[in-house]
Amino acid sequence: MNASGWIRGIMSKNVSGEEFIIHVCTCIERQLQEWDPKFEVFLMKMKDYEIHIRNESEFYHTSVSELVLKELQDKSPFALDRKIWQDLIDQGLETIEGTGNYLEYVFM
Repeated sequence: MNASGWIRGIMSKNVSGEEFIIHVCTCIERQLQEWDPKFEVFLMKMKDYEIHIRNESEFYHTSVSELVLKELQDKSPFALDRKIWQDLIDQGLETIEGTGNYLEYVFM
């Protein structure tokens, strides 16, 4: 999947936290589905934002508080992505190198 750092930078400064985390989760789902179309990402707002990822019998979960969301959104355009991806990798999700620059932006 390809990403535009310039567009993401503008977006991170001009949309609400909720709009931003929805966009980030959509990007994560698109990347995961390039690897395996069975991946699904679910975002729920409870006390914190709860992110659940499923691929058949594999499940991953992370959460982001509103405060952390705001801090990461202000820090850099891909800081929220980086936090979520790192949480997923720490739980055993394996990334696959492929085409596109999205993960390069995330882990720069």
